[in-house]
Amino acid sequence: MESVVRRLLEEYLKVYIAYSRNRKIRFYSTSGGVATALLKYLLEGGHVDVAIVPKPNFRGGLVYGVWTIIRNPNEVSKYSGSLYTTTFGFSRVINHALSRFRRIAVTTLPCHTRAIKRLLQPRGSDRDVFIIGLYCNNAPSMWAARYALRYFNIQVGDVEWVKFREHGWPGYTTIKTKRGVLRIPYPTFWGSGFGQYFYGLGCYLCNGQTNPLTDVSLADPWTLLHEPIKRLGGATLVVVRTRRGLEVFEDAVKAGCIEAIEVHPVYAVQDATLLKLSRRVLGRRFNEFNEYVLPPSFTTIAYEMLYRVGHFLASREGLWSLLRLYHRVARPLVLKVASVLDHRLQTRWAKVYAYIKLLQRARVPREIYSLAHLELNKSS
Repeated sequence: MESVVRRLLEEYLKVYIAYSRNRKIRFYSTSGGVATALLKYLLEGGHVDVAIVPKPNFRGGLVYGVWTIIRNPNEVSKYSGSLYTTTFGFSRVINHALSRFRRIAVTTLPCHTRAIKRLLQPRGSDRDVFIIGLYCNNAPSMWAARYALRYFNIQVGDVEWVKFREHGWPGYTTIKTKRGVLRIPYPTFWGSGFGQYFYGLGCYLCNGQTNPLTDVSLADPWTLLHEPIKRLGGATLVVVRTRRGLEVFEDAVKAGCIEAIEVHPVYAVQDATLLKLSRRVLGRRFNEFNEYVLPPSFTTIAYEMLYRVGHFLASREGLWSLLRLYHRVARPLVLKVASVLDHRLQTRWAKVYAYIKLLQRARVPREIYSLAHLELNKSS
């Protein structure tokens, strides 16, 4: 079992479920606030000179990010929370930081991690950059938010800003308009088509979903029991990958910034992990991080077909009404048929999927209930 999980996750040392001990950070970060807590710890302790994070911007119904350098640990919380959109200026900012500062911390998606590794290669060492990686299924484009606003019948001209996730776990998408504030459950917002079609082919073909080249990788705890995570107000699945990452994480726990319990590594394998590590059949072979480790299946081929058609419709604003119909009718039907075929024919992909799910159900970390009960008593 260990070899199967390690092949899916690549190198790791330990896996934790963790959360920031600051309730406000946890509440507004949604997924536990561990990235925010680590950045604050590194800056406050003088372990790094600067942190590099994306700053959200909103204009004309388009949401985008701009990379920015922060030195004050008190500013870190302003940039907490997920930013599901295109971010600009990464190479310029990271090059500027590398030329002026010796020690840097940065939060990255897999593509940003790869860019950092390439930038650092000629310098002969990557010890100056502490990389906090985020699991990534895909990064929606700027236009995704504009589509979603229309999907939920919100006048784009009335919107002042959008925050993708806050207010506990799994959180709400908060939209401030001239008439007031609207909150849409995050899974509903993401599942509207916002998170399914508005990203490029390179993003779709990338198989580095778990961000394996980082010091620590962070993810939503979708594979764990949802009830105690909700009671905690959010938690983070932490995959520690390097000795330096383990040292920093454990020091942050000892300093009282983070609460953590170790869990079995199988919980770091998500549904998206299995999809991303399956060989594509409708496009060229695209291998940035590792070899594909799973064969295609009816389910993975169905996702490919749905993405190709949906992406074409998403790329043309005039077809967004048709995209809504396609997403509501065709997608669930195609995926249902594909799942039934995989189950009936017992494809290898379906067997691996069932095996991982069985392991996750068999190794429930009961300590999470204790943590949730403790936090509930504190709040009361």
